[in-house]
Amino acid sequence: MEVIIKVNSQSIGRDKLARLVQYTSRLIWHQLEIRNANKYSVDRIKNLEITFSSFRKILRLGRCIDVCYTALNSMHIEDPFLRLTITISKITHALFLYADHIVWLTRSGFLKTDSDGWNRTANKFWLLSIIANLARDFYEILHLLDLHKSTLLKPTDLINISTKHEFFTTARYLYTFVNCHKDVFIDTLKNSCDLFIPLTALGFTKFSPSAVGALGAMSSIAALVTLVKPITKLVPA
Repeated sequence: MEVIIKVNSQSIGRDKLARLVQYTSRLIWHQLEIRNANKYSVDRIKNLEITFSSFRKILRLGRCIDVCYTALNSMHIEDPFLRLTITISKITHALFLYADHIVWLTRSGFLKTDSDGWNRTANKFWLLSIIANLARDFYEILHLLDLHKSTLLKPTDLINISTKHEFFTTARYLYTFVNCHKDVFIDTLKNSCDLFIPLTALGFTKFSPSAVGALGAMSSIAALVTLVKPITKLVPA
């Protein structure tokens, strides 16, 4: 209960909880549709997804300004690659939120614009933000591998493991390695899952609603973990 209260007390926490419900709903209604379930039940779950999607758009209203402002702070990061990727990520994320605001205002009847065109623009900016985040993640992973190169086994050594004892020793070490750097691997998992959502929305990949729902739910859980346990959040962010 304390965890739920902690997450729900933050606007970003409520957004991630709503996101989890939104994408889980997509997974459920598509699975029901595949199994020829009652149309009324499928429509109810679809409406639940739409409701939480709209709720998140309202919850994020105006956040493009906050994100754009935080991009100014990232320009002072010493590492040039981190400075570049984090700044690009924040600027493109701010533009994604701005385009998303336009989509919501259009669909609510406040503006008269091409909502589909703005929705496509929003997904393009979201995709660029995720790519910048993944570039940063892989940079962090390469840095960690370089730090541990004297103790990590090479791929050829992994193939040549001959005994069960060597296998379990290696597996235990890899588990310890990942466990000690949860922040990097959780962030990589989250961004890897998110990557295919805008790619599918833009037509570059053909993932089913079930797959998109599952990826979105996994990404949301990873984001919630970083809220519950701040030590797992990758910094600088």
